[in-house]
Amino acid sequence: MKVRMMMIKRFGKFLIILGFFMVGCKKKTGDFEIKITQQDGGYGYQIIKQKRILINQPYIPAINKQLPFKNSTEAHKTADLVVSKIGKLSLPRVSLQELDSMKITY
Repeated sequence: MKVRMMMIKRFGKFLIILGFFMVGCKKKTGDFEIKITQQDGGYGYQIIKQKRILINQPYIPAINKQLPFKNSTEAHKTADLVVSKIGKLSLPRVSLQELDSMKITY
């Protein structure tokens, strides 16, 4: 009986520690900051986490030119898409189809 109680206590402690570990490893998309930057002739964006620049995107991604965004709204829409992809643990790539669906002018 004592052995059984000790095993139940140990298992309970294990579950509590496991619970703390799972909560600590949870990904939060709210930890990212988006900063819109002014470029020559337009706008770009930076994605920042814990005061470190993870992505510096001065130009519209996925096109074959170094062309900045026309306005800050378009830059912010694209940055929001990238942050949502990071939050879903997928690659932060942006396609031409995604740019078109957000009505980004290029």
